[in-house]
Amino acid sequence: MAINTVTLGLFLRIGDTTKETCPPLNTTRPPAGHPMKKINLKQILVHPKKPLKIHVIACAGHLSAPLSLSLKELGHQVTGSDQEKIYPPASTLFKRNKIPINESSLTSQTDLVIVGTAINSFEKLKKEYQKAKSLGLKTISVAKFVATVFERKNNITIAGAYGKTTITALITWVLKNLDLNPSYMFGTPTLDIKKSLKISASDWSVLEGDESIHGLDTKAKFLYYPKKYVLITSTYWEHKDSYTTSKENLKAYQNLVKQIPPDGCLVINKKDPHAQSLKKLCRAPVIFYNQTKKHYQTHLLGQHNQENIDAVFALCLHLGFKKQSIEKSISQFRGLKRRLEKLGEHGNIVFYDDFAQSVPRFDSALEAIKNKYPKRKIKVFFEPHASHLQFKKNLRKLKTAFRKSEEVVLAKISFSQKVKKQERSTFKSYQEELGNKIKYIPIYPQILKHYQKTLKSGDLLLHFSSGGAEGLETLKKIINYFK
Repeated sequence: MAINTVTLGLFLRIGDTTKETCPPLNTTRPPAGHPMKKINLKQILVHPKKPLKIHVIACAGHLSAPLSLSLKELGHQVTGSDQEKIYPPASTLFKRNKIPINESSLTSQTDLVIVGTAINSFEKLKKEYQKAKSLGLKTISVAKFVATVFERKNNITIAGAYGKTTITALITWVLKNLDLNPSYMFGTPTLDIKKSLKISASDWSVLEGDESIHGLDTKAKFLYYPKKYVLITSTYWEHKDSYTTSKENLKAYQNLVKQIPPDGCLVINKKDPHAQSLKKLCRAPVIFYNQTKKHYQTHLLGQHNQENIDAVFALCLHLGFKKQSIEKSISQFRGLKRRLEKLGEHGNIVFYDDFAQSVPRFDSALEAIKNKYPKRKIKVFFEPHASHLQFKKNLRKLKTAFRKSEEVVLAKISFSQKVKKQERSTFKSYQEELGNKIKYIPIYPQILKHYQKTLKSGDLLLHFSSGGAEGLETLKKIINYFK
């Protein structure tokens, strides 16, 4: 399905009750005096003769920030809003590309309002969304917008608790090297693909499908996304803030599999405990990966990345791509930013940065590092950012995950008023799991001083963090100190 047939006749319209070709928008009808205007999505995908005025609420997210840039590059007038203080890399991206943030207010002339996942985190963003509705503006969640704009003849969606960013980026890399010019979206830039999101006119799209539920969405993001070819790495219950039980979490994956058309396919990790039951729900061919240990030539560290590559191979071979072409792309792929990214080696101390925020990811990252550097003492600088880490029940098995580390420095622990006091994670909760190897240092300048005093030749410092300018800046200062 080429661009003209994908987008022709698709419209964003508040209160539309016609048969849906794309996910429905906000169904609140505008007040009197605000007529509904149609927006042809064809304008989104090609350089428009008349650019749309698009405003992105909660624009600094991992998805909404690169989407804002992509829309501007397509020729649209893009503005955004978020919390008062926006940090790199989003702030840098907006400034470099001259996208005004927190500078303009919504008016009746705004053509479209895209709502990011963090809208419920800040009162000012909630008020702005209410203003958009009162003005009768067309509003759509970022997940539904992506689902609509990225619909193609050949949709690939990668889901699972871990590995999906690497797999999505790798499949995108393979398709790019085959000159298929896919549209794509994944969580972070790679060392080879500098932008994590692109909208193209290709028949191919590759999407990282998260199972979390945030913002305006009422179900897993991957349930909004187009899906012909689906790859599932793990049904592990990671987002306990989105699902109260493992059964609810599994149901999201069951619904995903049920939506795969007969001419698509499901590629799934053979070792997932629910692989066989999901197979029975699928109307399309099912392909298992990770059935035996294999070794692929790659720059990527760890057995978990060998499994990720096996998944890529399984899907790409099914799609009819030549084995040699797949192998060549994989061998050239240098990896993702902030996924076991080596930042340098100074004074015989090695520094790595990683995005991990869950037990399986901690475990696989530390396993990979220990296999690569068996004689080094591994010290961990851990920032517990993920919302599910605010629940002490989610800290179980941390002892096993961190078994290969000599020391863990825990940065500031955040908590939400929504989490009951008796259920909240505290330093004591972490200490019960990790014992004497953990140190709680909630003030970043003191973390810097700690490592200045204690890091020695032969050590390796591994940083676990899903973002936050202060922690990344502290890591940078630590590295600079030893240069």
